[in-house]
Amino acid sequence: MIIKSYGDMAQHMFLRNRNAELKQDIERLGQELASGKLSDITARLGGDFTYLSDIETNLTRLESHVIATNEAKLFATGMQGSLELIQSSAQTMRDNLLGLTPTLKPDDAERFGAEGRIQLDNAISKLNSWAGGRSLFAGTATSTSPLNDAGTLMTELVSEVSGLTSATDIVQAVKDWFADPMGFDDAMYVGSTKDLSPVEVADGETVSLALRADDPALKHPLQSFAIAALVNESALGLSDTTKVELAKMTGTELLNSTEQLIDKQASIGFIEGQLERVSTRNTATETSLSIAKNNLINADPYETHTRLEEAQLQLESLYSVTSRSSQLSLLRYM
Repeated sequence: MIIKSYGDMAQHMFLRNRNAELKQDIERLGQELASGKLSDITARLGGDFTYLSDIETNLTRLESHVIATNEAKLFATGMQGSLELIQSSAQTMRDNLLGLTPTLKPDDAERFGAEGRIQLDNAISKLNSWAGGRSLFAGTATSTSPLNDAGTLMTELVSEVSGLTSATDIVQAVKDWFADPMGFDDAMYVGSTKDLSPVEVADGETVSLALRADDPALKHPLQSFAIAALVNESALGLSDTTKVELAKMTGTELLNSTEQLIDKQASIGFIEGQLERVSTRNTATETSLSIAKNNLINADPYETHTRLEEAQLQLESLYSVTSRSSQLSLLRYM
């Protein structure tokens, strides 16, 4: 390093200032290398933060979309899982019944009735499922399980069909009770009658998971299981013939239940596919925006390392010149 001869004091001031500058450069570059971030973003952007601000605004909005999408996926997965289990139970019961028909006996009907009660309990439990701390099928009442227990339902039905002796009349009475707003909805449904609002998962794109436990398609399997369960209600005093006929008629109801549930599963499956596509697109957009932001605020590690080595070399050279100039050791100089 060549230093012009100014006078002892001027030379001393020059060396001291240069020493301070190099130390500051080394400290700054060391911090940038360690953090990966530029210490002076203003200089990099030329004082214009418009582009960076736009990127950060888009990232913030995208983050809210990502959160909404993930929550919707969790909700849809929970719904789909519950419906799948109920549909599978209805299908299995119907298949088992078909295997016994037409030689169905009273004992078979009673076993079928016992299975119906078990599946009624299970179905209500599934419709009372939660995901992410929210009730799935309660509409806007996401802090409430939407259905009362199976015991309540069966008590209401026994009262409703009491005195009826034919399977046809009993099945029709059960159907009427489930369809009557003062029947099932009043006695069993304690969720909200308002659907969840559509969720924005991307700019201009929403999904709606508006499926409640009082939806006719979800009430139908409960109706089918309940009809089967009535076979074993001793308070009704049903004859063996009525029990067998009631069990047989349940088969048709279970078929209808399965078909309606499959339709709902298909609708939710469509939403799940939409959410997967949105999630993929959001991830790609987030990656692109993050790269653009990093290019603005991140320090290039290779360039920073090179400049740091240069600054360290210059400081060592300065120490050497200063030491020779003042006849001081480097240790004493520092």
